[in-house]
Amino acid sequence: MLNIDKIPMEKIDGELRGLMEGVDNALGGSEWMQVFAQTPALYKDFVNWYYTHISSETDGISAKLTELIRLKIAQVNQCPM
Repeated sequence: MLNIDKIPMEKIDGELRGLMEGVDNALGGSEWMQVFAQTPALYKDFVNWYYTHISSETDGISAKLTELIRLKIAQVNQCPM
């Protein structure tokens, strides 16, 4: 199993930490985001893409369907999330 270190919150730049806090408030839990902080530019691009195309109703994927897909993936992978 690959183990990638989490970046401590105090070492993450302010803009990225602000994005992470918003996601944390929406989803609860930010440990996985600390792994993404290894590549801040990539994470920022991902967050912008995700909230534009997945976490909105504009591209034909409803928030309800997105959540059902997330739950099914977690179930298949036996993830407690």
